[in-house]
Amino acid sequence: MVSQNCSIKDFKESVFPAAYLLVFILGVVGHLVSMYIFFCVWRKKRCLTTVNLFMVNLLVSDLMLVCSLPFRASYYLSGSRWKYGRVPCRLIFYVFYLNMYTSIYFLVSLNIMRYLAMVQPYRYKRLQRWCNGPFVCLFIWLFVALTTSPLLFLTQGKNTTIDNSHECMELRNNNQSIQILIFINNTTLTVGFVLPLACTLWCSVFVAYRLWRPGPSQQTITIMKKKAFALVIISLCFFIICFLPYHAMRTVFLYTELGVSNDKFGSSCNVVWIVRKGAVVTLCLSVAHSCLDPILFFFVGENFRSFFTQQLRRWRTDTGNRKRGQQGAELKILQK
Repeated sequence: MVSQNCSIKDFKESVFPAAYLLVFILGVVGHLVSMYIFFCVWRKKRCLTTVNLFMVNLLVSDLMLVCSLPFRASYYLSGSRWKYGRVPCRLIFYVFYLNMYTSIYFLVSLNIMRYLAMVQPYRYKRLQRWCNGPFVCLFIWLFVALTTSPLLFLTQGKNTTIDNSHECMELRNNNQSIQILIFINNTTLTVGFVLPLACTLWCSVFVAYRLWRPGPSQQTITIMKKKAFALVIISLCFFIICFLPYHAMRTVFLYTELGVSNDKFGSSCNVVWIVRKGAVVTLCLSVAHSCLDPILFFFVGENFRSFFTQQLRRWRTDTGNRKRGQQGAELKILQK
């Protein structure tokens, strides 16, 4: 069959580890800094706004994904052999999709809140007062966890064992497994990507329209407009650069693999190679979103940039005082 002759095993084992480890390093550094700032903001005010609460959950979701990447990298660095057991293999596979779609829904929640703040400020204030932010976050986690739970029961790769290891995160090349994946893909594509993207575009259009309209020039209004504009740009970048190519290529990939299992490509590998390599590249792009959250937090997070600026100013002041003290001590020594 074509699938036997069109393997991209070497390509995956060179691309995936490099991408995963790079995202892991950047993600851990960025998220630890973000966690520190959020903790300091919470310690100072003893509460988090609804927007910051959504951002904290987005941070936790993407940090879970980032922490799973070394296991994925080690699998490909070991020659596509999984040595941690079948249950961890299923969990690592499941965590990827759980955190991807919780991140998407928290991004949508942030866009809705910013849309209300710009377009319907009175409703936004009432929502801030009466909205149970923790309940919304819990609902998102439970909803995504239940809808992606079938992935826990999928068999991945062959049942061969080498050195007490087996394949993981690999597609089984048989009609039944691929058709099940196509059904799951079509469902998650609609509920987990198309609907959130439509909601984000809706909010972005109305926010952009409000931003272009002339209005009051008070400082608070200007700050709100800047945050809304940053959220629109960053969210659309996440969807268009990270999520859209992956979901489109994943759909093409599954239907191509269905054709491979039915031997529709004959002895030609050109199309299969292109699709399989495209799926690898877009998967790396989808993972990259998990290390970009600090950019979103810096431009959109309430009290986030001001706290960061204050800490930087304090550090510069302390550094300047130490330098002046050192210069004064050196001057005293020279005067003796």
